[in-house]
Amino acid sequence: MFRAKMPVLGLSIAGLLGALFLTPSQVRAEEILGGPLRYKVVASAPRLNRLVTGPVTAWVQGVPAEPVDSMVYDGNGSVEIEGQLILEVDPIGETGFIQATWQDETGSWRYTQSDFIHPEHASGVRLGTSVSEVLSLLNEGITENVYLHGDTGAGMPVLPTVFTHLATWGPVDIVLDGEEFINPFGLPAPQWIGHLMVTEGVRHSDGTVRTLSGEIYDPTRMSEGAVEQGDLEVHLVFHDERFPMTGNTPAIYSFFYHLVFEDVSLEVVESKEPIVIDEPEQLKPRRPPLTKPGLGPE
Repeated sequence: MFRAKMPVLGLSIAGLLGALFLTPSQVRAEEILGGPLRYKVVASAPRLNRLVTGPVTAWVQGVPAEPVDSMVYDGNGSVEIEGQLILEVDPIGETGFIQATWQDETGSWRYTQSDFIHPEHASGVRLGTSVSEVLSLLNEGITENVYLHGDTGAGMPVLPTVFTHLATWGPVDIVLDGEEFINPFGLPAPQWIGHLMVTEGVRHSDGTVRTLSGEIYDPTRMSEGAVEQGDLEVHLVFHDERFPMTGNTPAIYSFFYHLVFEDVSLEVVESKEPIVIDEPEQLKPRRPPLTKPGLGPE
C-alpha cells in the first residue's frame, strides 16, 4: 500500500529532462531543483520495536535498558502505538528541527532535535560517475538519496540495505512524562544520540523484517534483506554512544529505543526562507538520573 506523497516543486524543463535519465543515487536533489531545499515530513502510526528478553538487570528512570531486543525481526515485540512526527530540514545547510511525540506503556514521550552532527561511520553511499563507482559520504549530519545499513558499511547491518530519502544524526533531548529522560551512560549526556531515516519500506504489516526469500532477516544476512519500494517509513531511534558488553542484541548499546512510523508524507520544496522552530513546552528543571545502570526502577 502506497501511503507517501512526494510533491517536488520548482523543476525547470532542463532539470525535468535531466531527471528522466538519472536515478536518485546518481544526482543530488539540489542539482535537480537548482537551489536551497527544504525536506518536510509528517508521519504517524508508529510501531514500537522493543522486547525485554529476560530479567531486567539495568534500568533508566524506570524504563528497562537491558536485556532488550530493539529490532525484533520476527515481529514479536513490534507493537502499534499512538504518535506523530514532524520535521523540516535543510540538508545543505544542515539546519532545521525534528519533533516527535508518542505514548507507550511507560508513559508519554517527546523527542526534540535542532542540532545535526555526522555519525562516526559513513553517512551513506551513492553511485558515483559510473555504475562501477560507489561513493561513501563522510562528515555529513544530514544526507539525502543514499543507501544505508545492510552491506553498505554506512551503519551496522541492523537493517537490510535500504534506499534512504533523508537521514539525520545528532544530539537529541528526550522527555518522559514531562521530565527530562537523562542519558546516564556518558557522552552526549544528558542528551542522547538520535538518528532518523525516511526510507523505502523495511518492516511489514505484521511487524517482521524479511529476506528476499521470505525468511526472517538477521544481521548475518546483510545482503539478503527485502524492501518494499512502493512504501515509505520513518525510522526514529535514540541511544547512548557506548558499545559495552550487554545483553542487548541488537543493537549493542546500553540503551536503545526504536520507532518506525508507517504513515508518511514527504514533501521537497525549494525555499530560501529561514526554518522556524516552534519552541517545545517548558521542561521541568534538569536533574541527575535517579537510576544508575544495574539498579532497579526508581
